[in-house]
Amino acid sequence: MKKIVSSILALLIALTGGYAISDSSTKNSSTGVENQKLAIELERVIDGDTIVFNENGESKKMRLLLIDTPESTTTKTDKVQPFGKESKEFLTDFLTGKNLSVEYEVTQKQEDQYGRILAYLFADGELVQEGLVREGLARVGYEKGQEIYLNDLKEAEQAAALEKKNIWSIKDYVGEYGFNNK
Repeated sequence: MKKIVSSILALLIALTGGYAISDSSTKNSSTGVENQKLAIELERVIDGDTIVFNENGESKKMRLLLIDTPESTTTKTDKVQPFGKESKEFLTDFLTGKNLSVEYEVTQKQEDQYGRILAYLFADGELVQEGLVREGLARVGYEKGQEIYLNDLKEAEQAAALEKKNIWSIKDYVGEYGFNNK
């Protein structure tokens, strides 16, 4: 029986182009659905909340779900926002040399209107979004209220705000829908 299971698993890995569903999974308490984490390969970091990754030889852009970081370039804003470069640098350092995987949120779309993948990102099993929020380099946003990691992110955000870390160190900088010009 073990040989059959091992053979089937090896076949699945081969058919998915080397992408394996990791041993770890998360059960969404609101839906009872088990979410699987899929291994990915990082190509580059665009900014603090957007990366490019490789899936089966295809480059895909990914927006980190449930967070917003200040802009690190002038593309969307007239100037680089405070802590934008720091959030990009933190994300780059945090991901370098680690095993990366993504997990989709069953209560949200898997792609946004710009064609970017929307998912949670894990580095060596640690939720990347939580690391950015905990360091005060991202705010929690774009939530509907039922997401599996929302409470963890909200707790990390409250702790960072209380400690006045980075984005929280500038009075009235963090707004309900983004970052106020400072």
